[in-house]
Amino acid sequence: MADDPQIVEGQRVLGVVPGLPPVGLEKVPERQKLVFVWPNLLVRHAVAALFILLLVLAISLVFNAPLKEIANPAVTPNPEKAPWYFVGLQELLALLHPMIAGVLLPGLLVGGLMVLPYIDRNPSKKAKCRKVAIWLFSLFLGAWIIATIIGFAFRGEDWGWVWPWIEWHGEL
Repeated sequence: MADDPQIVEGQRVLGVVPGLPPVGLEKVPERQKLVFVWPNLLVRHAVAALFILLLVLAISLVFNAPLKEIANPAVTPNPEKAPWYFVGLQELLALLHPMIAGVLLPGLLVGGLMVLPYIDRNPSKKAKCRKVAIWLFSLFLGAWIIATIIGFAFRGEDWGWVWPWIEWHGEL
């Protein structure tokens, strides 16, 4: 373990830099080719995290959150919508029988995703060679995004169809 070039004095290594040194042509010792996780990688991650935090903070200060009145457990709002990640499934449940939309379609989808590597047996990792996988995934993702947008923007009272540019106040 001590003669392993990837482990030096109990520290982890981010990677090994190949090639010649930037100045001169002398052989650089193996120890100087190592790029350590600290501070090289972790400082970059910390700076990126702070940038994203400041960006989200700036957006939250500029735009107000679309909050409603305090929740009342005695009164259910109409329409009651699921969180954004389930609105596509809620849209399917509104259109199809619950057994089909809630059990059969998600089960077939998960089963299809499990079988997909056996259907698309191309060993290449390049995107231009993986047409079947890319088309199937794009089709699924596009359908799910469309169902989510319809559920959020086009559904009103009693889950009826509402155009988002026509303002409604509980009456259609």
